[in-house]
Amino acid sequence: MPNPPRQLTVSDLSTAQARVVLLGDLNGTTDDRAFAGITSQLHSVQDAAGDGFGFSWPAKFPVARIDQILVRGVTPKSSWVLSATGRDHLPVAAGISW
Repeated sequence: MPNPPRQLTVSDLSTAQARVVLLGDLNGTTDDRAFAGITSQLHSVQDAAGDGFGFSWPAKFPVARIDQILVRGVTPKSSWVLSATGRDHLPVAAGISW
């Protein structure tokens, strides 16, 4: 049985094995200095294989990508923004392989 989910820290990324997938509402872009510890170790699937800008916020008129899918040790194949769900952000999705 796999290990249960737990909170990931930047130091975890340094010691993590080959494959890492981090996704979620980071409330910031990958250029945000606050995420430098993460973005120096993981790569944006949207930047590597995305369709369009990947803007996810605000849902009514998206102008920023603050919902991220970041990876290491996997191959980004595609990334896209899904239709509105009634929330303030648009959901994002990605195809990856290893």
